[in-house]
Amino acid sequence: MKIIEIGSEATVFENKGIIIKRRNRKKYRIKEIDEKLRIRRTRSEFRIMERLYSAGIKVPQPLKLDEKNMQISMKKIDGKKLAENFKKEDAPIIGKLVAMMHNQGIIHGDLTTSNMIRNKDDIYLIDFGLSYSSKKDEDLASDLFLFKTALKSKHNEVSYEAFKAFISSYKTNIGKEFKGIDTHLKDIEERRRYNESY
Repeated sequence: MKIIEIGSEATVFENKGIIIKRRNRKKYRIKEIDEKLRIRRTRSEFRIMERLYSAGIKVPQPLKLDEKNMQISMKKIDGKKLAENFKKEDAPIIGKLVAMMHNQGIIHGDLTTSNMIRNKDDIYLIDFGLSYSSKKDEDLASDLFLFKTALKSKHNEVSYEAFKAFISSYKTNIGKEFKGIDTHLKDIEERRRYNESY
């Protein structure tokens, strides 16, 4: 079993085509509180992955929840993170994928191209460590705003056209809910501009 990534929240291992994500202990927290939080978040992440996978959304297949060790096992998705080879032509595919996720009432919470994998002609969403359930327009809009910000930061040269194509696809696939979500997205953008002006 080899370590493939060490993050602030989790350490990720690979073993014979299986990815194991183990939540890291936070030493600054009281041990009992830390354990309860890690168990709850590990359980929540696994259930969200199960829900999305069952709905036919392209996420890694969840295999096992190990609450004792605060870890999730999932099938490995071969490919590279989209951050390494993003093209603006990917944007409509991502828009549809995110709309499908939002239609299931799931907020990703860290929607960046670093949390997507290209596998041949498919794009998969990964890392649901910050995900939660919500159908609130403002929460859905926050995912869109985060993705827009990530595009500007990581793929600035194509970010405008890419987000335009993303939001067009998202609008088509999310349906009548888009109007309220778009209103909140504009509100978030306006607040950000206001805060940055001071």
